[in-house]
Amino acid sequence: MDTCITVWHWPHQERWYDEGIRNSLTLIKEAGFTHINWNPDSGSSYWLGDAEIEFTSRIVADAGLKVHSVHGSNGRNPITEIGHKNPGPFAMETRKDFLSPHEWQRRSGVELLRNRVDLAAAFQSPNIVLHIDINDNVFGSEAAERAFFDPLFQSLDEIRPYCVEKGIQIAAETLLCANAQNFLNLYDRLFARYGKEFIGVCFDCGHWELIEPGKLSVLERFADRLIATHIHDNFGAMDNHLLPFDGRLDWHTITSAIAATPYQTPLNFETPMDRYGIPESAYYRRAHSVAVRLEEMVAEARARQSA
Repeated sequence: MDTCITVWHWPHQERWYDEGIRNSLTLIKEAGFTHINWNPDSGSSYWLGDAEIEFTSRIVADAGLKVHSVHGSNGRNPITEIGHKNPGPFAMETRKDFLSPHEWQRRSGVELLRNRVDLAAAFQSPNIVLHIDINDNVFGSEAAERAFFDPLFQSLDEIRPYCVEKGIQIAAETLLCANAQNFLNLYDRLFARYGKEFIGVCFDCGHWELIEPGKLSVLERFADRLIATHIHDNFGAMDNHLLPFDGRLDWHTITSAIAATPYQTPLNFETPMDRYGIPESAYYRRAHSVAVRLEEMVAEARARQSA
């Protein structure tokens, strides 16, 4: 049975970017996982060199794992770019921003996205997950809509031929920066303009529970566009990213809804081990047993739906 979990980077390891990740990959494979979601540098505008891409794809292959998804970067993630010793100031990482109204900055964001497409192609991953940071003011006026969608569409128009050439889809993630209706509005606009071969949905079930508790309208309305998943649990108050069944989400309802879509499993667990005070190897073994349980639930739901 195919199962998938996210690979994170842990900066407490001196060489987290090679030996640290190589060790995690080994433990993930030993626990029984077949696939990974590549997450290092997802919240970063760090540029991956050709040698890095070649090395990274090789260590994943050497571990005997496949890549189900790559978390791309929109260049807007709020992590420190330039730091000083406390209590000095710091700047937030925003220079490569494919949503920017400043043309040089927007084009830099497209180049960053292309870099992650190259990484996904080296991995033979079918998609990259992308944050499109819409907010609740976007649909407040025609001017606000134009200010948001003009650079977005220009950037996507530019990257689309490259994605299609490489066979990489973009999966726009369900986030926490707007209400559920405005994410539905975003997808309406995106999917009216672009086909399935280019763009679809990354359903982050924990995020969706926080913006539309107990409902799954995004899966009901855009089932045919579901191409990536971020699976994790919470208690409805914070974005905890717990293993399924450790929070309050209704997994029977969620797996049934996913089963009703054309989504190609495995599900991707986006559940970092730092939520649990156990050794890394023990964490992956526990996560794998839960992943198998959810994959079985999806398979059983599909069998019922086709009966």
